[in-house]
Amino acid sequence: MLFTSTDEATRRRPLAAAAVAGVIAFSGVGLAACGDTAGDETGTSVEDIQEGDAPATSPTTAAGTYDGVYDNTFHDGVNDYLGQTVTVSADVNEVVDGNTFTIAGTDDTSVDPLLVTGAKSTSDLEPDLTVKVTGTVQEAFDLATVEDDLGVDLDDDLYDDWDGKPYIVASSVDTSVASDQ
Repeated sequence: MLFTSTDEATRRRPLAAAAVAGVIAFSGVGLAACGDTAGDETGTSVEDIQEGDAPATSPTTAAGTYDGVYDNTFHDGVNDYLGQTVTVSADVNEVVDGNTFTIAGTDDTSVDPLLVTGAKSTSDLEPDLTVKVTGTVQEAFDLATVEDDLGVDLDDDLYDDWDGKPYIVASSVDTSVASDQ
């Protein structure tokens, strides 16, 4: 189409200029959003970013549950796992009775023993045997509550030292674990 009037060409220039200016402005915003100022986000979840927390450094699986050795990391963060199913590997420290035993931390830790209840049977357990315990972390041991939950009558004197301390109610105890776990 030929323009015979300079007025028609002049009318179209402002529209074209506005369109080009809009494209340039939009491109600048798009490029600015592509900048990498946040650092490496590998291993970071949406919840971490929203809450401003760093990604967890402890051995975890889905939903933040623990799966690793019973060491300072687990011991110091035990309250983070209350009510959750965890898996801990450790050496048997002491067999308390037919349904209960304690696990000890690894050689390079100074954690206190942790009570494990609900084991189907501890007849094949002995001190220093490495086990993998899967169970639910409970906040505070209460003898009457544990007896009701397990449907057993435990010797009160054996549990005085555990009153009010965190413990695990085991759903399984694997004794076929290599001793270097």
